[in-house]
Amino acid sequence: MAREIALDPGFAEALVAGDASGPQSTSDAIIRAAEKLFTEKGYHGTRMTEVARLADVSIGSIYVHYESKEGLYGALVARALEIEARYVDAVLDDPDSPDLEKVISLGEAYLQFFREHPAYFRMLMVPFEDIPQEALENPTTKQVSERGARQVARLAEAIANCIEQGVMRPSINPEQAAHFWWAAWNGIISLTMRSDQLALTDAEMEKVVIEGRLMIAEGMASQVLRDEDGRMHVQLRERLKKLRSEVVPPAEVSAE
Repeated sequence: MAREIALDPGFAEALVAGDASGPQSTSDAIIRAAEKLFTEKGYHGTRMTEVARLADVSIGSIYVHYESKEGLYGALVARALEIEARYVDAVLDDPDSPDLEKVISLGEAYLQFFREHPAYFRMLMVPFEDIPQEALENPTTKQVSERGARQVARLAEAIANCIEQGVMRPSINPEQAAHFWWAAWNGIISLTMRSDQLALTDAEMEKVVIEGRLMIAEGMASQVLRDEDGRMHVQLRERLKKLRSEVVPPAEVSAE
């Protein structure tokens, strides 16, 4: 593997922070209030008057900026898509990262996105059940599935490159493998949001993620990555056991 790196807890802030010294804009205050209330109360349980009160703005300001409750929800989805895209694109667009590293690190990007923006992860991956049809038909909301499909396609391309490079078995179907890899990561992370016996703590999730990653890698690795006994090289196994890996070095990220 090309790099040894650690998850930086300030990565998300470096991505999305504006000028911290300046006053909070009205639109930003509204978005932050809406994120909190939609997450806590769901779509129908959130009232625009509550959003205005929490954001310390007039309710008229909300309608000036977002026109309607559906428009406000669409703006939240747009923000979630923008933030999530930066995590994922930091992996897939890295010209110095081998394709095998991209396949492994993409899951780390999702995990970091969830850790630092759980509300936005849920909005994109586990939508609220009470969202009305008019909100789902918002053009921005529709981008969720479209972007997900593009990410799966790019992951399939990376897997196909790994097969061509000889580090993954040629019998693997890149498209099917990409769908499974993407769904497995999102499914595991979603278990931490449950409140029943299927719920995972953060510590349990980390163990499940490591075990699952080793299982998948064992099945996908070609002979090039295996010892004489057929097991993956020790160095690769140790790399895969390290849950936290860098998405992008903080120094390379400029605040916008």
